Amino acid sequence: MNGVTENHASSSSSSSSSSSRSRTNIVYIPEGGYEGQPQPAFDYHSLDGQDPSICIDNGAQSWRAGFSSMSTAYIDRPNVIARYKERKIQKNLLLFGRDTEVDANSRSNIRSMFDGDLLIHSDLLECALDYTFCKLGIDSPKIEQPIVMTERLANPLFSRAMTSELLFELYNAPSVTYGIDSLFAYSRQEHQDGLAISLGHQASTVIPIMNGRGIMSRAKRIPWGGAQASELMLKLAQLKYPSFPLKVTPSQATFMLRETCYFSTDYDGELRSLASPQKLSEITKVVQFPYTPPEVNEKTEAELAAASERRKEQGKRLQEMQAKQRAQKLAAKVAELEEYKLLQSERSQFKKADFLSRLREMTPFETEAELDSYVKKTEIEVRKKQRKDLGMEDEPEEEPVFPLVNRPDAELTEEEIKEKRRQRLMKAGWDARVRARAEKQKERERLGEEKRLEEEERTTNPSGWSSRLKEEQESVIARIQERKKRKAQLGDRKSAAAQNRMKNIATLAAEEKTSNKKRKKGEDDDGFGMDDSDWHVYREIGGDEESEAEEDDQTALMSIESRLLQYDPTFDEEQTLIGRAEAKNKLINAFVHGGLPLNQKYDFEDMQLNHQLHLNVERIRVPETWFQPSMWGIDSAGLGEVAGWVLNGFDEEERKRIMQCIFITGGSANIPNLIPRMRNTLTPILPFRAPLKIVSSLDGGDPRLEAWKGMAEWSSTAEAKEARVTRAEYEEYGGEWLKEHKWGNVPP
Repeated sequence: MNGVTENHASSSSSSSSSSSRSRTNIVYIPEGGYEGQPQPAFDYHSLDGQDPSICIDNGAQSWRAGFSSMSTAYIDRPNVIARYKERKIQKNLLLFGRDTEVDANSRSNIRSMFDGDLLIHSDLLECALDYTFCKLGIDSPKIEQPIVMTERLANPLFSRAMTSELLFELYNAPSVTYGIDSLFAYSRQEHQDGLAISLGHQASTVIPIMNGRGIMSRAKRIPWGGAQASELMLKLAQLKYPSFPLKVTPSQATFMLRETCYFSTDYDGELRSLASPQKLSEITKVVQFPYTPPEVNEKTEAELAAASERRKEQGKRLQEMQAKQRAQKLAAKVAELEEYKLLQSERSQFKKADFLSRLREMTPFETEAELDSYVKKTEIEVRKKQRKDLGMEDEPEEEPVFPLVNRPDAELTEEEIKEKRRQRLMKAGWDARVRARAEKQKERERLGEEKRLEEEERTTNPSGWSSRLKEEQESVIARIQERKKRKAQLGDRKSAAAQNRMKNIATLAAEEKTSNKKRKKGEDDDGFGMDDSDWHVYREIGGDEESEAEEDDQTALMSIESRLLQYDPTFDEEQTLIGRAEAKNKLINAFVHGGLPLNQKYDFEDMQLNHQLHLNVERIRVPETWFQPSMWGIDSAGLGEVAGWVLNGFDEEERKRIMQCIFITGGSANIPNLIPRMRNTLTPILPFRAPLKIVSSLDGGDPRLEAWKGMAEWSSTAEAKEARVTRAEYEEYGGEWLKEHKWGNVPP
């Protein structure tokens, strides 16, 4: 037999805060999937005087093996092999089970002897058998005990022939017996009639049993198992967290499936209930992946207090500096103002020409009017800042005086005419501001009147007033959403909105080109532009109208919602536009980041939170595929529907006997709520009030081990001894030869 090298390493615990570990909704991914301590080899010589069989449950997911005299399987490992040459030590390594995940090199060489549910790789089967016989302590040149192995329902002949050839030719086994795993598991039941349902790794099977024998002609197979469910869990996690910092492995996805999922007894009803963010957060399971926390130098409370005090002092100094700078600027402005006032006071001491010369030499102004205007404006500005520093209100604006506006030009000098033009412009601006204030006053009066009328309507007809405002709110929200939808469509050049916009631009360009040509004699003008509505097309293309309308709608919506919140007791924050958006955001946050404590916010820089997956809807959606494979594109009936179809294929008396023992086994049978879910599915499709008994494990143990325990108990019976294919029969009939027994496949 080939040599076997085992590689073991201790797994360190995941780094997490103590507060996180106290939470009950968190599941920790094992850091390193390999097994910790090496298992001591079995003392093969202790079997002297005994005649046990070697029982091997060769599953697509797990390999379980041991002597039939053992209470449970001695070897229980994932059925994967890594065989490669380690360059550091220049040795060929063979790793089996979880040992294959010891490092990146071994993980990259992981292989399975199965392709789907089909056993095809004889070299990998040989590696698994080598490991098994070594762990069982068999050191003889040949195997002396009979071998009992499981196989798939309707196992192909070449797979059985390949296995028999290995056992007889390489290991010199005395005999081999094959049987179906789910039937071996059912063999432990007392009932002679029943239904064996296996939730396997690559497929699920339903086999009826009558008079203590499996009826293969009525057996059914569903192409959905734990492998497909794990792959679906992995895809959903990748879709939900596209930027997750780690690569989630298939074994980790299987771990998440087994540790977090459960069958929903009312899938549609529970799915509808998850529209509530609170309910979504309640069922969330947090899957914590291992990570290496960054080194952080934690400061003492005294250091933190000192740092906080320093920040306060820095903020105070900054405020003082800003106040000092403002005071300096104001002082400079006052000094400049005093200098200009002094220059104004010297005006009478100089001739006009000399004063203008002195003005242009000492200031940036060209005329006396510019100086006077600047001095007046600066005085107002200085007084305003001084009053602001003292906390006083602004002075009312004085009505300006324009003495030159009404004087004729004949009475004015050239300089006064220039000043008159400036005063005329200033007067026009002042008049415009006065008109604007008057219009605002009228608008305030109009709004006040509308408010009074609305107040009167609200008092006399509150229900009608509330209904009208709610209709206006819905109308405004519809316009806002339609506008957002249009903006999104304009971003897609293939959308209808973007193409219509391009058509408008092309049409306008063609019209512009035509209009630039010389109009023929007698040709009438089309009159475009005479009406203001003609220019809406340009505003539509440029987006000006959209932005203005959006501002108006936002203002109107705020007014409507504020009035409803104030006077309508049936209207709350959740019915506002912001409330609706927040409710949607709460649901999204609960879906992506649910399961966090109420007082903890998601910190995007927290390493621990960044290495977490939050599973909620996935917990019921993935297991539901066994009952509704069509949800994920599998053209097959569900497990409950197939089981009901098989049961209804028997007559009434036979169906009653079978319904007394519906036995569920397989690795995925450990997922919670499977039996209630199966009962709820079968009850409507079976006869009314028909007695129904569904069981999983005989002694309340692990359903995964039921097949091995069943074959270990059955191997010592007389039927098992008669069903053995001996070496002589193999040599005479070939590896495809099979003896029929009640828990095996029907021979061809």
